[in-house]
Order: sequence, then structure tokens, then C-alpha cells
Amino acid sequence: MKCKKIFSILLVAIMAVGIMTATVSAVDPYTTYNYDAWYNAVPSQAGYEVIDTYNGVSMKLSQLSDPESEFFISENEPATLSDSKDFFVTKKGEFYIADTGNNRIIKTDINFNLLACYKTFPGSTSKHVVVDENGNEVEVDADELKSPYGVFVDDNDVIYIADRDNQRIVKCVEETKTSARILQEYYRPETPLYDSVSFYCTKVLVDAAGNVYVICPAINKGAIMFSDSGSFVGFYGANRVEVTAEVIRNKLWRKIASEEQIASLTKSTPVEYANFDIDEEGFIYTVTEVANATTDAVKKMNPAGYNILERTADNNQFGDQVSATYNGTTYATRLTDISVDDEGFIDILDYTTGRVFQYDERCNQLLICGFDQEEQRGGFNNPNAIETFDKKIYVLDGRNNDITVFGLTEFGQYVHDAIQLHNRGFYDQAYDLWQEVLKRDGGFYMALVGTAKALYNQDDYEGAMKYSKLSFYADEYDKAFEAARQETLRDNFTLYVVIILILVILWFVIKILQKKGKIPKKLIATGCGKVVNACKNAAISVVDKIKKGGKGK
Repeated sequence: MKCKKIFSILLVAIMAVGIMTATVSAVDPYTTYNYDAWYNAVPSQAGYEVIDTYNGVSMKLSQLSDPESEFFISENEPATLSDSKDFFVTKKGEFYIADTGNNRIIKTDINFNLLACYKTFPGSTSKHVVVDENGNEVEVDADELKSPYGVFVDDNDVIYIADRDNQRIVKCVEETKTSARILQEYYRPETPLYDSVSFYCTKVLVDAAGNVYVICPAINKGAIMFSDSGSFVGFYGANRVEVTAEVIRNKLWRKIASEEQIASLTKSTPVEYANFDIDEEGFIYTVTEVANATTDAVKKMNPAGYNILERTADNNQFGDQVSATYNGTTYATRLTDISVDDEGFIDILDYTTGRVFQYDERCNQLLICGFDQEEQRGGFNNPNAIETFDKKIYVLDGRNNDITVFGLTEFGQYVHDAIQLHNRGFYDQAYDLWQEVLKRDGGFYMALVGTAKALYNQDDYEGAMKYSKLSFYADEYDKAFEAARQETLRDNFTLYVVIILILVILWFVIKILQKKGKIPKKLIATGCGKVVNACKNAAISVVDKIKKGGKGK
């Protein structure tokens, strides 16, 4: 009876542990995956994990409606974010959030403690008239924002705001905790080159020379570029036309069609940018928000506007592959924002899936994090913007009205450390780190490639061929095979020469003895046959050895 009681207690304890385990697994952040050498989605270790999520409550935006607070604006000022479209982090770790629905800019520290909320903007030089979406002329109220879609802050804390519905770019500096004084405004360019009647600007950034770059969805000629003084400079870095079956057909038809037929054809035009970012060296990175776009989906442009993005991977697809299916769900990539950190890692936000795709400076895909279901921690409903700071990734969700912070896992840190050594040519130093990566994910593509390069560098050509074959890295396999063949010939050269000399000498001796009649012809034929067979078998063995890549290491 006592044994039954003990057994029952143990059974209950086991069931309780099982329930606890099930509960824990149910709140796992998200299912992680990566792509193998054949571009198939496969399970992988998480490179990033959710650290925290911040919203209006944690930012203490209720201070904006508290008359006793230094941040007081009005008793009706909203205490939550509303459809925020963009945010920016400075080198000092201060965030500026374009709180679009509330027509304000919120400033916080790195822990999202409220520092300021710019609601009024005195100092406008003039009131201007714009053409709205219905084609009507309306006068802009210059002291307030109207749907700010983008924000950028330079090293001198000068704030640039894409004030979309007021159709202007505002350049301003903080005046009080609740207002920013306007220094300059950039309006619709008065030039025939600008062929749109509106100036619905959505994103803005500024280079070290003070040049201002603006994205307008109605303009597909590239970013609109202003000088620091506000004069229109031109268009910067237009996308190329996506090559489709329709484009090819129209191009061929134009060669034989009449003018009337040509006029009726659909014009092939490039797609406008969705967003951009600028790195420490002044190169501008852009993304194009078109599902499964491959032509100029991501670009890195020099000051002249030319794409200089180094692409070493065979596949030119960013984000999820075309019609990628994972866990029964089909995803179509729609790139909406890009961020480049101070270590050169490129993070791209996919609006459709809520995923963040990370690449190194050579565009090798490294890690994937995030999720598209808001019910799970780390999931997004309306991901609008991404920023990176101090090895963390920040994602702004315009519908959940919050900011999610991702931090590197141990696995992610190994990947970062290894790829940085690898890209600088320190293959041997990266070897141990790649092995740590492979312990956690045996199919991690870049770890297989990095290991192959390291083994080749260590003259382990057999090992290099093994890992090159696993990663389907044909170029590295060919190099290792050629080196192994040369090594085999080099290491056995003396033996081969000695064998050939012995055979030549033996042949002369036999010929001499045969002429003197001291060796019967039958004996010669039998002996020569045995020698030929022995040489043949030795030659076959050497050839097989060369094919296998030389001697083992």
C-alpha cells in the first residue's frame, strides 16, 4: 500500500513537470529558420532573442497630459503611440520617434525614458499652399506637424522631419521639452524635372556635407536631393526597370510597331524606394518595397548614385526566397526598411512576414529573427521601421504601437565574430568559431564555407573538399582538388622517377641478354607480362589516390 502511494506521488510529479514543460514551450519566442545551399528553408538556431518591448506606458507618455510634469502639453494629449511610421537612433543612443497618428516627435533615451515631445514648431518663414490628394489647393499650418512619416537627426542634434501631409521637410532644433524651433523648410522643387504636383515626402536623411535626400512615393527617378541651403540639386540613384516578360515583349514590339501602337504600350518605369539608411562612411543603402523584387531590391550607393553593393552569394534574392513555404505558410517578401550598423551588418525588415533578415557587408545571409503573429512575443502586426544600436535590433510596430528589442544569443555572437574574421581574411582564426556554430547548427551555410576556407588555408585539402562539398561551394572544391592533386604528385615524385628508371634499366638489360640468347623468349614474355601487370596496378592505385585528393591529413 505504501509503495502504491509513493508511485502515485511520483506519477503526479511527472505529470506536473510535463505540464510545466508544455507551458514553457508554448511561449517560445518564434520558430527560427535559415536557408541551405539549395535555398530551402531549414530549421536553425535563434541568432537573436527578444529582450524587451516598450510602449506608451513604459515610456511614461502619461506625463504629456500631467499639468505638473515638465513634459506637459495638454490634458488631452494621448499617452500611447499611434501608427508610428519611423524612428531614428543617434550615436549617443537617443531615439526620435515619428508618432505619425499623434502628429508629434517623441525623444527618449536608450531605455525609452521620455526626454522630450515636440508638438509645436515655431519659426516657419512662410505659410505655403499645397495641392492635396484630391487636387485641391490648401494652406499649410506651419506651426504643427501633419502625419510625420520620417525622422533623421544629424551629429549636431539637428532634426529633419518628413512632414508628409504638410508636404515639406522640416529642419529644426529643440527649443523646449515640448517644442522645436524651425531652422529651414524644404518644399516641392520648382523645376520642370519634378513632374508631380504634390510633395508627399515619407523619408529623409542627410549626409556629412549637409545634403538632404527625400523619398516621395510619387517619384520614381530616385531620391530628391537638396543642398544644405535648400536648393534643388537633382535626383539621386534611380532604380533600374525590373526585367519581366512584359518588359521584354514590349521592347521587341517597339522595334516593329507603329507610333500609334507604341503609344498604347504600357510604359516600363522603375520602382521607387521604400526606405534608406546611411553608414559611417557616407554610403547610402536603399530598399524597394515590391514583393519578390530582385532588380535593385537592395542597393549601396556611392556619392555619385551608383550601386556598388558587393554581391558574393550566387543568389541575388533578399529576404525570403520566391514563394518560400515554411511550416505550411507561404511568404512573399516585401522589404520596407533597412539599417546598417557600425560593424557593417545589414538588417532588412520584411513587412509581410515581420522577419528581420541580416546580411554581412558582402551580402551573405547570416541570421533571421522576428515573426508575423502578434500573439507571440517578438511577433509583429504592422512592422514599419528598424534601427540597430550596440548589437541590438529595434523594430517599430505601427499597429501594436510598440518597439521590440532583440539581443544577440550566444549562437548569434559566434556567427558575428566568425564572419568578421572570415571577411578580413583571417580564416584560421575564424575556424574555432565556425566549429562552435556547427555544433549548434550543423547545416549553417556560411559555417561550412568558412570551415572549408580555413582547412584549405591549413593545407588540409581533403577536409576542405569535404566541407566544400557539403556547402556546394564549387569554386573552393576545385581549388582544394587541384591542390591535393599537386601535393600527391609532389610528395611521390622521387618514387615515380625511381620506378621509371628501374623499368628503363631493366628493359635494356633484358634486351641485351635476349640478343646474347641467355634468356628464352617464353620466359621473357612471361616475365614482361608480370612486370606490365604490376606497373598497371601501381598506376591505377596512384590515379585513384590522386582522384581522392591526395594523402590523408
